This record gives sequence, structure tokens and C-alpha cells, in this order.
Amino acid sequence: MKTFISKAGKLSLDKPQQKWWGEDPDVMQQSIFAGQEMILIQKSDNEPEYYMLKYLGFESEYFLGIEQAKSKAVDFAKAVLTTMSGLVN
Repeated sequence: MKTFISKAGKLSLDKPQQKWWGEDPDVMQQSIFAGQEMILIQKSDNEPEYYMLKYLGFESEYFLGIEQAKSKAVDFAKAVLTTMSGLVN
């Protein structure tokens, strides 16, 4: 089956991919993976060293440190997309 990227899809895919940004970067950052937003967020004020990734309704385990979470983001996105693919019969 052939697929085509719509104009709306092109807008999402034309955004810089896998570049992190945020107004309060020690607490929360955002990035775009495969045209969809991923969030990196601090666990809590009481445990500021732990971070979680959120993508397409899925959440990761907690990671120790923001850089570790960022380093796992590509694998997390792939795992989410693989899981979603398996949900289609």
C-alpha cells in the first residue's frame, strides 16, 4: 500500500526532529519524534533527579538524570511505535 504525507503531516514532519526545548528545562522539556510531541518531565520536587518520557499516550520508566532520559528517548519512541503497530490487526 502506498502512503502519502498530507499537508498537515508535512507541517509536523518539517519541525526540527529530536531537538529538546522548554521554558523550565530542569523540570520539563519537549521534542518532536516522527512528527509527534514527546515530553520529558521531572518526577517531582521531592525527587528532582528522576525523569520520565511521555509519547503518544505511553509513559516510560523513570530515569536517573535528564541526560539519561534523553539518551533513551529514541529507543522509547521506537518501542511505542512498535507497540502501536502490534495493536493493529
